[in-house]
Formats: sequence, C-alpha cells, structure tokens
Amino acid sequence: MKKIFIIGFFALLIIQACKKDQELIDGKRPEERVAENLEKYRNELTSSPNGWVAYLGTTLVGGGYNFYMSFDKNNRVVMRADYNSDVALETIESTYRVKQVLAPSLIFDTYTLLHRLQDPDPGSFDGDYSVGYGSDFEFEIREQVGDTLKLIGKKRKAPLILVKATADQKAFYTSDKFSDNIEGISTFLADNPFTYILDPKDNTKKIQVSMSPDVRSRSFALISTNAGEIITNSGVFSFSDAGARLNTPVKQGDVTYTSLSWDNVAEKLYLVSSTGTKVQILVSNTPILPLDILIGSVYSSLTLPNATQYPGWSANFVTRRASAASAILTGGYNLRLDMMQFIFNGKAKTLTLNAAIYQNANGFLAVYSYTYAKAADGTFKFTYIGANGNGSLIIPGMNPLLADRINADDFKLDYFINPTTGAILGQFISVQHPDFTFSGALQ
Repeated sequence: MKKIFIIGFFALLIIQACKKDQELIDGKRPEERVAENLEKYRNELTSSPNGWVAYLGTTLVGGGYNFYMSFDKNNRVVMRADYNSDVALETIESTYRVKQVLAPSLIFDTYTLLHRLQDPDPGSFDGDYSVGYGSDFEFEIREQVGDTLKLIGKKRKAPLILVKATADQKAFYTSDKFSDNIEGISTFLADNPFTYILDPKDNTKKIQVSMSPDVRSRSFALISTNAGEIITNSGVFSFSDAGARLNTPVKQGDVTYTSLSWDNVAEKLYLVSSTGTKVQILVSNTPILPLDILIGSVYSSLTLPNATQYPGWSANFVTRRASAASAILTGGYNLRLDMMQFIFNGKAKTLTLNAAIYQNANGFLAVYSYTYAKAADGTFKFTYIGANGNGSLIIPGMNPLLADRINADDFKLDYFINPTTGAILGQFISVQHPDFTFSGALQ
C-alpha cells in the first residue's frame, strides 16, 4: 500500500511538472501568448496610416469584390465597396473585434457593406435565398506576409486578403475616382458587349473576352477555339485603383494576365500581363463565338429573376409565366413562383430546370430533368425525363411553360443585350412559336 502511494505521489509530481512546462513556453502562459498575438493584430490593423485595400472572394457565385477599410483603436471600421458606382460613393462605418475564436479572428459585428454579400433575403441584394452570395463576416487570420494579411471565412470559407494601402490608394478609394473608375469600365462593357483581343502568337486570331461587372458574377474569361475544341481560361475580378484585379491570374498560351487597366480619358480597356505588357481589348459589332457552342461549357446556366417582366421576355412568355404563377399560388398550397434557372451540362447533354418556390418564408426547389440534342444549325430539342417531388406537385400549374412549350418545341439560343444596362443575357427562342422568348443572366 505504501509502495502504491509513493508511485502515485511521484506520478502527480510528474504531471504537475509537465503542466508547468506546457504553460511556460518562452516564460509565458498560453493565455499570455494569445493576448500578445491578438494585440499584435490589433496594432497591425490600426497602425496602417492609409488604411487597407481588401479583396474578397465569395464561394457560391464565385464573385470578386474590392473594399477600402480603415480601422481605429475604438473598434470602429470605415468601409467602401466596389459593388457598383453608386455604392462606391458610400462610406459606411461599423464596428469590429479582434478576438480568439480557436484562432485569432477578425469579426465585423455590426451590419455593414460586407454583410450585404451574405444577406439571406434575395430582395435585399439579389443573393441566393438564406445564404446570399456565400460570404462571411467572421474571418480567421491565417498569416501575415509583409504588408499583407491573409484570412479565411469561418463559415463559408470565403478568402479575404488585406493589403496596406499607399497614400495614393487612400486618396483614390476615398474620393469619387473610385466610383468613376467602376462607372467607366461598366459603361464601356455595356456599350461594347462583344470584345476580344488578338492572339499574341499571330496577332490575327480573335480571342473572345467575356467580362461581367455584375455583382452576382464578376466573371472574366478568354475564350477561343482550336480544331473545334473550345478553350476557356477564366477567373473572377474585382475593381481596383488601376482598373480591375484578376483575383487569380488568367493564362492564355504563354502569357499570364494579372489585371486590367482602364484609361478614363481615352475610354480604353487593356489587359495587363505579369510582365507589365498591355494588350488593348478591342470591340466587335457581332459575337466572336455563338452562344450555342458555349452553353454547357463556358456558360453553365441561364437564370431568370423573379419578375413579371424582364428584357427579352415576349408577351407570350409573360402571359404563360403569370398563368403558371397564379395556378400554383391558388392550387391549394399557396406556393409562390420565384426565379428559374436552366442548368446545362454539355458533356452529359442534360438540362436541369430549377424553379424556386416559396410557401410563406420557406423556400423549396421544383426540379425538372431533361436530356437534349443539338442539330447542326445549333437548334436544341429537350426531352423531358421527370421531376422531383416538389416539381411533380406543381406540374399542372407549370404546364403553360413546360408541357406546352419547353417539352414540345425546338429552341434557338442566342445573346440578348439588355437595352437599359447593356448586359449580355442569354435568350431562348422557340422555333415553332417565335413569339415565345425568354432571357436570363448567363453564368
């Protein structure tokens, strides 16, 4: 018994010694090291005299966004964002915290511009129901490299990069120049929907430039063909003081492009390579490549908003959509028809129609599955396969759109230019009923 007691006594001493060693690394306890680490990041955020330029990528729509942020020691942050030229004029102040949540974290804890990207109400900022754009407002600080802080969203894993701003950048982002830059590029793209660069290999072949300044997509792509094969090099962008920043460099052949430069005086847009070489983005009056060969690869979906009318919607489609919406609303379940999304899979030759429906605040998806064949002239024929439970539930109400048109007709797919914004949309045009057309955003 005495032997057991002695062994236990020494074991207790060993445990206590280990615990003491664990606590006193470099002579500091864990809580002391955490406190010092947090204080270090607080000082970093507040000591940058010109604030920070921030780049955020979202995880659902793949958007890229640019912010200017200035942090003070009273846990206040002043922010501007590049969503559009009007928003870029707004200066919004809110609060932030730097605290330990498993790891050092930067938390924006009151509603600000950043929160709009994860607003659960589609009517607020046009994001997806309940999740917005797949953004975050709580970020884990992963590392610091020189003047750059790299963070990752805690919930959606949205990447956030903070770079110390220069005096010139502060002057740019806090003036009307920020808005003017966004307005200039957006207007150029709206006025010139079909753009291209010349292949640097021969300076003759046209490579299509597809660029959308829309908050929902922020997509950028260089599209070309080689022996009938479509080659796409794509990414997302955010606006910057130079013009635009490609969040991930885009490579075309042997050239890597990292940004775009906007000449506000000459109203010209350039691609800028990693070596600093500028290539002018040229304008065409017609599409470089037709939509029917790009759908299902370069563009995977066409999304119709929840609306009674929309550019490119014919009166026939408007009437039939209204009839379907009324039928499912009064069909016993009080369901509201919302946005519709046509998703193409070019390899499998399938089309999936997702129709969002709501019962009060509860959202559901009615899913309709098709295969398709494409004729030599680019005409599509869709063959109906079936529906999920929600889709089957509202089939009678949806028949003015489905059984009478989508399931029965052949369709041409073409570009449609929004006459108000200049945005490039995709449009379905019935061959048998040319008065039945509808359009939506390409993604």
